[in-house]
Amino acid sequence: MISTRIIVIGGLLTCLSVLFQSVPILFSEALVFITILSALPIYIIAKISPKAGAAGYIIAAILIMFLSAHEGLFFLCSNGIVGLSLGVCHHYTNKKLTIYAISSAALTIALSVMNFVIGIPVFGMKMPYSIYIQLGILLLFSWIYIIFYFYIANFFFKIINKVYKI
Repeated sequence: MISTRIIVIGGLLTCLSVLFQSVPILFSEALVFITILSALPIYIIAKISPKAGAAGYIIAAILIMFLSAHEGLFFLCSNGIVGLSLGVCHHYTNKKLTIYAISSAALTIALSVMNFVIGIPVFGMKMPYSIYIQLGILLLFSWIYIIFYFYIANFFFKIINKVYKI
């Protein structure tokens, strides 16, 4: 059972995630880099409660898709999955290697679906290499990105937790 407090916090963080992911839709594509922040609220709620994190991830994706199917898909396969996987993994373990491995695998799979199944080039262009080299590049990118994002997300979580005692 999820407490009312967690539901309210999850709802607020889900709305914040939707706002961050919707910046290019509402303002300008020049601000697309701000969408990276949409993973942060999902990470926070998933670290507190994995069930609430999964619900926030799904609800945020649905709300974003109402505004733009393109941004919703990117949220599902990139920013959202980063926040959810990092938050859930960090909820269950503090072993950084485990967190990095599981989260980077989740991101690699999601990016592979975008790249190979849906046909949206992840890096903005088709890579001319064999599929194994492309997967290796995606995995390396995912690993580095996950490590970088984990430190940023955890830093913000500690500040928010200190102030609001989540």
